[in-house]
Amino acid sequence: MLKNSNKVLIIYIIMTLLLIEPVYAINCDGILTPGAYQMLQDAINIIRIAVPILLIVLGSVDLGSVVISQDKDAMPKAVGKLVKRCICAVAIFFVPLIVKTILNMPGIKGNVNLVDDPLCGIE
Repeated sequence: MLKNSNKVLIIYIIMTLLLIEPVYAINCDGILTPGAYQMLQDAINIIRIAVPILLIVLGSVDLGSVVISQDKDAMPKAVGKLVKRCICAVAIFFVPLIVKTILNMPGIKGNVNLVDDPLCGIE
């Protein structure tokens, strides 16, 4: 077993080595082919359309079934489920922003240089 000070020293050395990595210039053309870029952009557009539709349909089904059943205890559960789905739907729309923010952080941007756009134009 390593002592705590040895563990801290090993972690410090590993972190130092990770921060000294050379900078790699990466061009977006080397990451995505035009076909892959278009497929990824289409998938994101489909998700942006499908998520609100699913949210409305599933929320209507949940709340409609509670109204039809007239169960007073089921209404707060259905509303809670709808609120959770709304939070997840909003979070899905922020995924590109979160990825862009993470890739623009100083420690990461210094190690991998993706010109100016870390998402390579995918919006």
